[in-house]
Amino acid sequence: MSRLAGSCAGRWASFIWGGFALGCGVAFAASLSCVVVIPMGCLAGACALMCAAVAPRVVAPIAMVTAAIVVGVLRGASAVTVPGPGSVSGHLGTRPVVVLGIVRSADPGPGSTAIIDASHISDADTDGHVAGGVLVSGPLIPALLPGDQVEIDASGLRPLDRRPGANSAQTLERDDVQAMATSPQVFVLAAGGPSLARAIAWAQAQLHTAVDRALQEPAAALTLGIAFGIHETLAAGVRAPLQDAGLIHIVVVSGLKVVLIIGLVGAAARAFEWSRRRTLAIALPVVAAYVLISGAGPAAIRSALMAGAAMLAAAGARRTDPIPMLALAAALLLGIWPNLIDDPGFQLSFLGTAGILLLAAPIAARIPGPRLIVEPFAVTIAAQLATTPIMAGTFGVISTAGPIANAVVLPLLPVMIVTGATGAILSALSPALGWVLLQLAGLGTSAVMAVAGVIAATPGAAIQVGNWPAAWSIAEAVGAVTALATLALVTRRTAPLR
Repeated sequence: MSRLAGSCAGRWASFIWGGFALGCGVAFAASLSCVVVIPMGCLAGACALMCAAVAPRVVAPIAMVTAAIVVGVLRGASAVTVPGPGSVSGHLGTRPVVVLGIVRSADPGPGSTAIIDASHISDADTDGHVAGGVLVSGPLIPALLPGDQVEIDASGLRPLDRRPGANSAQTLERDDVQAMATSPQVFVLAAGGPSLARAIAWAQAQLHTAVDRALQEPAAALTLGIAFGIHETLAAGVRAPLQDAGLIHIVVVSGLKVVLIIGLVGAAARAFEWSRRRTLAIALPVVAAYVLISGAGPAAIRSALMAGAAMLAAAGARRTDPIPMLALAAALLLGIWPNLIDDPGFQLSFLGTAGILLLAAPIAARIPGPRLIVEPFAVTIAAQLATTPIMAGTFGVISTAGPIANAVVLPLLPVMIVTGATGAILSALSPALGWVLLQLAGLGTSAVMAVAGVIAATPGAAIQVGNWPAAWSIAEAVGAVTALATLALVTRRTAPLR
């Protein structure tokens, strides 16, 4: 792995893995069929031959990149599903329907929201097996846990909501959720057996109960989001200032938080003078537990993969280049779940990370001031430059004051993660043990909301762009990637020899 650090092999590895990820994403997003893939493969082969004729010394690498793109296109095309009798999306309508299935995930408590993996459907015209997820929510939903076998009685199945939000099509379709049940009643037929998903749901419920017992809303939801990345519904009056100030990322799991967790473990290792191997043995389970408790989102998985590779390399006194690792993480995730390409969280995570890796250090080097403020400011600018098209297309808002807000708030995050997480875990054991720490975390959320409110109220702090055309987002994303790649090449060529 150390040979990839800043080397020609590392750059070609980035192209190969990135080509596979690109092929997967494009094929799935464009809903390409296998009939289209064959001529595309022939076209790619012709392009590879022309490139090889121009540069014969790189025939083998170009052939590998081309093969990676073609294999990626095949993988993405194979994941495209067509609505029909065998899928839930083929039974949309307003007629009464009965669906049998197994709970995939559920919010804690009754009257909440759950995702059911359907296995059988019955209505006036159909009685057979189906596949796909169904979203249920409402007051008649009992307390559910992953693995429970349930029956859904609904007045119909309708398409997913296209408006932004936790239950929007963009959020749910990547998890193969194909429909929402209208006026559902859910009956538990049999409780599920022991499973990892059930254990995670139980742990999240314990943390949720412990924090709710000590804090009022919105401090409780913000504490759970900041400390663990556990999704909680935020009122519009709370979410809007955070979004306009560019701070909404602090209440969801992100690569930044995984890095902070690793940094906290590293600080403890230095304080107790642990060896590299002991630090690795402690850090890997801690990161894995954090990613699982948070819900194992694409940003957390990507960051955990990169951090795990870096820690393994560090244990062997080797150095890793983050660019090939980022491309490899994208290839692994899209190879397993091609539908992640439609996930805004995935898009923001990878573009933001690429922007930070390529732009944060040059920006920070040109800004005077204390590093504690300059570095978060530079990181935010770099991430925002790379993710502007996705933010505009997904949320309809561009936060111009985001770098300032993040420069103020990000230094507080390690303290809030430690106090919130430790307080929640102790309070889950005994409410009195973690009460003080949770109160400190609650004060931190008040400070965050105060900063967000002041900055969001400043004229020009956020630009509302409304319905941003998808074509504009694609064009800007392509332009941003091209600019970042060009900057990386120019930086490497103009770097002084050592």
